[in-house]
Amino acid sequence: MKMRRAQAAVEYLFMIALALVMVLIAIRLVMRTVKTATQTINQTSEELIETLQNMMEG
Repeated sequence: MKMRRAQAAVEYLFMIALALVMVLIAIRLVMRTVKTATQTINQTSEELIETLQNMMEG
């Protein structure tokens, strides 16, 4: 009887570990996406400002 409880406890811990790994992977993907989006927004903003300044100058 104790062996079944121990096995169930170990399986439960493995499931929790797997869930944590999946959460960490998801967080990493979201962070990478946010970083890429931020870089794209900054680059586009700079290009837009430069284009507007050029239009106002000449």
